[in-house]
Amino acid sequence: MLAPNKAKSLMAGNATRKPDPVDYHVGQRIRTRRRELGLSQTVLGNEIGVSFKQVQKYESGANRIGAGRLYEISKALETGVETFFEGAPNNVKFRALVTSPEEPLTVSFDRECEKLIEAYYSIPDRQLRLNFLSLLRTLSEEGEKD
Repeated sequence: MLAPNKAKSLMAGNATRKPDPVDYHVGQRIRTRRRELGLSQTVLGNEIGVSFKQVQKYESGANRIGAGRLYEISKALETGVETFFEGAPNNVKFRALVTSPEEPLTVSFDRECEKLIEAYYSIPDRQLRLNFLSLLRTLSEEGEKD
């Protein structure tokens, strides 16, 4: 058992610690996929048997996700577990699991990106959203050719 002062300092450190970069990255990938599917945190939480608050903690990287839970999330979000690690920091790669040999795109979730996501999901017509997404992909491919 830890000495009282030692236990107190460990707890204090955990209260203000920053999320692990990989945990944060995985959480952001989960959030992105959940939003792509138009699911709320509550719906995802119900699918995997946790509260929406717990989903928030997973997405922010505040709480680590165990292997079994990550598998449940991948099934609920209709994607492979490896999807959540694509582009992870510290060169964490799962090359044996990734089907594409291309380097995955790393996205910084700054305010501009958040505004784009909010605007995208505020489009009520799903088909219109998908058409817009197709347009964005076409435009980004045109930009790569230049």
